[in-house]
Amino acid sequence: MATIYSGIHVKLKSPHTPWSDKLKLARFAWVSTQCLLPNKEQVLLNWVSHALCCCYNKKVPIALEVVEGLWTYLDEILHSKKLYNVLKQGKTITLNPSVAQIINERILESTSGTLSVSLSIILSCCHGLLTSPVLSVTYTARYELLVKLLANLCGLACFQLKQQGSAESLVLKVFEVLFLVLNTYRTVQRQQGNTNRVFMQVTEHLLQPLCLLKHLLTTRQWTEKDDMRIRQHLNKDIRSKVDTILQSALFSPDHLPAYKEEVLPSEQKSGARKEPKGKLLLCPVSTIVSKLVHRYEDDEALFYAVRSNSLSLIIKLALDSFCKRGENKLLFFHLMTKLITVLEFTEDLSTKETFNVANWSLALLALENILNHCLAGDIYNVAADRMHHREVQFNFYRKVAQLLLNNAQTGIPAWYRCLRTLLALNHHILVPDLDDLVSSVWVDAVNMELRVKKARETLVCEVLQTYSKLRQLPKLFEELVDVIGRPAAYELRQALLPQAVQKSLSQCLLNSPASQNLEICMFILEHMQNELPYLEKTTDASAQKLFSLSIFLHAVIFSLKALDNSTPVPIVRQTQSMMEKMLMFLRALLQNLDGVVIKDSIWGEKIKETSLLLTHTWHETDTLFQIHCSKYTSPTGLSNDVSHISDTIEKVLVLTGSGGLEMSPLSKLLQKHLALHKMKKHLLVSNANTQNILCETAQYVVNRQELLINLNMDQSWDLQLCSVNSDTYPVACWFLIITNLPLIAPYLSQEDASHIADMILESVLQSDFGRNTEMTDQSVSHMSRQLLESVVLCELPDIHSAVLTSIIKRIFGLLCASDAHSVCPSFFKSCTEMDVSENKEEGTAQISPSLKRLKAMSQEIMDSVKTGISLPMSDTQVGSLLKLIKITNVLNPYAMSHEDYIELFLSLFLMNLCVQHHENGACSAPVGLLKELFDLLAFLAGGSFHQVLKVVHGSTLLESTVMSLFSSLSRGLFRSVDISVWFTLLQSVQGFIQYLIKLIIDRKSSVQINLEKFTNFMVEKAVGVGTSFANTGKCEEEQCLIELHLATLSTLCKEMMSAFQTNKNLDETLTKQLGKAVIIMVPTIQSLMTDSARSVIKQSFTVDVVTVMIKSELAKASHHTGDIADGDAQDKLSHKEVYKNFGLQIMKELCSAPQPMDFLISSLHYLSAFYLAALTTRESDLEDLYLEILKSIHKLLTSLWLSISDVKELEAPIKDLLAQLVVSCSQEQFHLLLLMFQEGLVASKVKRGCYREVLATVMLIKLLACCSLPVTCSKAFWAIVPQIISSLVFVLRETSEVASLTNALTVPVVDTLTTLLRQGDSWLSSPHNVILVLGALHFVPLENQSMEDYHSTFQAIHEALFAIILCYPKVMLKSAPTFLNCFYRLVTSIMHEGKQKVMNERESDSEHLLKCARLVERMYTHINKTAEGFTILSSFIVAQYVNELQKVTLRPEIKAHLTEGIYCILDQCIENDIKFLNRTLQKGVKEVFDELYKNYTHYHKSQWQGEEKYTA
Repeated sequence: MATIYSGIHVKLKSPHTPWSDKLKLARFAWVSTQCLLPNKEQVLLNWVSHALCCCYNKKVPIALEVVEGLWTYLDEILHSKKLYNVLKQGKTITLNPSVAQIINERILESTSGTLSVSLSIILSCCHGLLTSPVLSVTYTARYELLVKLLANLCGLACFQLKQQGSAESLVLKVFEVLFLVLNTYRTVQRQQGNTNRVFMQVTEHLLQPLCLLKHLLTTRQWTEKDDMRIRQHLNKDIRSKVDTILQSALFSPDHLPAYKEEVLPSEQKSGARKEPKGKLLLCPVSTIVSKLVHRYEDDEALFYAVRSNSLSLIIKLALDSFCKRGENKLLFFHLMTKLITVLEFTEDLSTKETFNVANWSLALLALENILNHCLAGDIYNVAADRMHHREVQFNFYRKVAQLLLNNAQTGIPAWYRCLRTLLALNHHILVPDLDDLVSSVWVDAVNMELRVKKARETLVCEVLQTYSKLRQLPKLFEELVDVIGRPAAYELRQALLPQAVQKSLSQCLLNSPASQNLEICMFILEHMQNELPYLEKTTDASAQKLFSLSIFLHAVIFSLKALDNSTPVPIVRQTQSMMEKMLMFLRALLQNLDGVVIKDSIWGEKIKETSLLLTHTWHETDTLFQIHCSKYTSPTGLSNDVSHISDTIEKVLVLTGSGGLEMSPLSKLLQKHLALHKMKKHLLVSNANTQNILCETAQYVVNRQELLINLNMDQSWDLQLCSVNSDTYPVACWFLIITNLPLIAPYLSQEDASHIADMILESVLQSDFGRNTEMTDQSVSHMSRQLLESVVLCELPDIHSAVLTSIIKRIFGLLCASDAHSVCPSFFKSCTEMDVSENKEEGTAQISPSLKRLKAMSQEIMDSVKTGISLPMSDTQVGSLLKLIKITNVLNPYAMSHEDYIELFLSLFLMNLCVQHHENGACSAPVGLLKELFDLLAFLAGGSFHQVLKVVHGSTLLESTVMSLFSSLSRGLFRSVDISVWFTLLQSVQGFIQYLIKLIIDRKSSVQINLEKFTNFMVEKAVGVGTSFANTGKCEEEQCLIELHLATLSTLCKEMMSAFQTNKNLDETLTKQLGKAVIIMVPTIQSLMTDSARSVIKQSFTVDVVTVMIKSELAKASHHTGDIADGDAQDKLSHKEVYKNFGLQIMKELCSAPQPMDFLISSLHYLSAFYLAALTTRESDLEDLYLEILKSIHKLLTSLWLSISDVKELEAPIKDLLAQLVVSCSQEQFHLLLLMFQEGLVASKVKRGCYREVLATVMLIKLLACCSLPVTCSKAFWAIVPQIISSLVFVLRETSEVASLTNALTVPVVDTLTTLLRQGDSWLSSPHNVILVLGALHFVPLENQSMEDYHSTFQAIHEALFAIILCYPKVMLKSAPTFLNCFYRLVTSIMHEGKQKVMNERESDSEHLLKCARLVERMYTHINKTAEGFTILSSFIVAQYVNELQKVTLRPEIKAHLTEGIYCILDQCIENDIKFLNRTLQKGVKEVFDELYKNYTHYHKSQWQGEEKYTA
């Protein structure tokens, strides 16, 4: 041993041993158990530390690979299990501090790119040092060394983050070690006793690197290339840690006196406690500012960005540190005024000479954040500032406002937001500069970029709302009118009243006193009056100014509250005076223009627009006031006189003619408005001579020729008159027509109505009709779509008829003209062209020409079907027809006239002939078209479909439908169609045939003749189909043909069965037809059943058909025997063996392999019908069949391939089948079912992994509880329900321990318990059962689930509680604490889940949480209804609620529902309860309760109390 020891030790120290050999020896010594060096770990650690020091101190030359090996060796030692075990035993091991210094230097080298060894090894060594509690002393005991390490690592991370565009990705290890160092530093920082030292170290070495690091992390554009752990976790954690370090270092409570000493004025320091000068930190603010402005980056843009972002952060940290409880607000303000100079502003808040204008965007963002912090922290108290501090804060904010307005940056959204925050702080800050504000922000704003526009409009709306609340709107309008009157480049001015501003203005005026609104109107009128003398100079400025003022006057007047009989007389008089002055001005304006020749186009255009706008405004307002207020007298005298409107228009037209100018778009639109006003005035006069005038006016408003020119369907308009131009004029006209359609429609000619209908269809067809648009602006297509979908169109029969006529014409227009004329020539003839003498049968002279034309059309179409004519249609035509079908789908069939309805139906029916097989084999589009057509025909059948039977027999329609499909099959249309597409089409065909047969039976339209004829037709076709099928084999076309026959016959049978027992003669007819149908269906279905290549879709279809067959035979047998119990019924089922074999095959396939849901549901329906047939025919093996079906259901529910959602979907058909099984079962049969429950409901099966067996039993119990049982079976079942409940509770306890089974088994068990409680309220007399369920609900887990599972679990618990409170109120009141504790779990859970939204949260998650919140509100409401039992506990319910509310910040939508619920509990709290809560609640919780009770008193209590306090 001694030789080993001395040899290794000597060789490691020997200068003659090569370094590579030394490294090998050191590795051997570390890993070998034979090397027994005393204190071996410390010796080897010292050796490698000494070697690295010698290398980097240049004492010994060492090869680069050996240096790499030394670092690797050190890393292996630091991360070895051996070292960990030694340290765990308490052995002391130290590391040379110079190693930490070397690590710091190597990290610094990596930033400059001069590192010669692997960075990952260096970082790994650093990680190993810091994660070892013993070795980390190397850093933690030397504070400066740790600070240097953190600064170097920040520099390394920043170096990597700057390489945004490079191919190299971020190194995960760098950020992991950085986060570790930040944590270590934070721990050491807390342990430092000298906070001044911490401050100096951070400002000197860390402030700049940390600020740069946070800026780069915050502004980096993260990509998929970046490691997810950095992107999602480390990024956030590092930024949070940086904030913590800076806050505790820069704004420690110990530094508060130093900050006060530096920034507070001398008079504010007098009352402060004096600290010894030696202990005070000297000039902390100046130190921070100097470090922030010290240039450490070559990139000037990056340097200023870091500086501005860091300033916002530091001010936020100061606010959080010094103003937590509303203290030190003045200190914070003065601190902020010092720090704001970092943005290169002087102390007087003007820009320095060195300020780069390119930095305005960053400076404004920082300034916005600073002002928002002041606003949110309630730093500025207006009264305290004025009374105690000589308005020092007000003066500062005034300087900020002047800085913003003197350096207006109208292209930057943050500039507007800064002004908005100043306005929120105190509107007086902006009052001295109100004219500049209105000019820059509103009147003369030119930047229309979307973000800027939104910020600007928000600011303008805020200004309006502020002055409205202050009741100073007239003052604002004085400034506004003055600004409008200033000389300006009017052609550059944008619309003064965009939609958002107009809406805000209207709301403000509605909330303002009427006298102030009238004052605004008078003020605007006075300014307009002052401009009249300048009009004679024909300058553009005067005309533009008048137009702008008239726009505002129009907006203000149209936003006034209308006068009515309750309006005070002084207001009526003021309004009347204003209207008189306005009329005088209008007359003076037109009078001054007499004889003036308009030479300048802009001047003339604006004068015309002003005249027409004022005329429109005055007459609309005047008429409205006359109608609603009897105290108001029109200045024109006669209320029904329309001559003055015509006079104004004629004078304006004279002006137009004098200059030879065309009317502007706005002038033409206003003329139409005035024309509509004339119509309204004429309609108020009951005069027969006005009919022609009304028709002419309506025709002028529509103006067909004008609408056809330059109509852009996608052009939008914001509904503001000031934005009407050549582009938006057609949209504005269309808006005028559509909104006034009820007024003008009765006076439109047929050509005008047709033109409007064509425009509606054209605009909708050019747009995407199916898309769901949410737009504030209006476009032609959007308005047309809204009209088609609205009920207004139904009230306009002429327009509705014109739309249908247009649709029908477009449908025929898709066909080739020659083909259309050959198939249906009568369509192209008018009613008068139809020759009455063609049909000389008796009574035909009484048929209307339109009905005769429709009869001729129907006959021609049916003849075309019989001859098998097909019409070609291209893909483009198919697309157009699909669009027309979509449009027709939104129309109301009940609003259609009989003639239009019949013609539309016949046109669509004709289109069935147009679908042909494409030569390239791609036939999915035509098949899709055929499906849409049948769906639409079925939809139309819900309207006046019986009118169709006046022109064509029902059986003829049915035969033609089937024949057209036969024809399509013969043409090979469905040769290569996908089977799912084919069966979707088949369902649509069945739907249409079902509607038609149902109508024939319900309307008693020759039922016997029509049904016999159609059944015989199908029998004849079936014979041909069967022969063809036997001869040609099972080709694809023949398969489709058979399926079409079976689908049609099964639909016919179903509808005939539904009409049984209505009429004896009808029953006889239906019985015969059912017999015929079943006879021809049997061989066909047998051929399908033997088809080995059946798909699962065909299987489902076959099962449905056989189900209809067996039900048809049962219905027929029931009619013949008259009583199911009659033994003759056995002989009436002629195909028992077929049904039996089919049933056995279904039970065999039901659980053998995964099956589609359609097949499962169809099979369960068949088993119900099959068991009823066996019961009816009294089969000998009925008990065996009963048991087999039960086993099949149980086995199906235990299948692992069935999801939980599938099981829920199967509940309804299984319940029907179970009800059929137990409706007349014997006690022995029912006993077998109960034994199945006993075997399946074993809690130990959950542990063994057989939870599906338990689930199957649970579902069967739940469904059986809902079935109607025989008396003996019912008693037996409910007698063992208490045992079942106990077993279910045991199962619930087992499943609650397995999180994965919550949705799979726990929720179904809770649902079953709820069902048993609801259904057994009259059977379960013992309260023990209810208490047992209540106790079990506490075991249901609500944590760590997906949101879908959380909602289902939450709802299950709630429904159980609701069943208890509804069905067992007495038991619930006795166990109220247990009930409330269980409910309190729900409340607590939804509060914690319903916290403020996190990033990347799905919308569906929010919807689930909202449903849960509604359930809680519902429960609170029901607790309120049982208030007599909860009166004592109401205060505790409220206390629990506010206690949880104090811990979280809820989303507004969640909080709204919970608040409404708790209000119901507060309704039951008496005064003593409120006092008790105020006494016992803790301080923070009490504040939450005070706020809650205040809102309850203000918003909720007043609603239900009403005037109760004034009642004797």
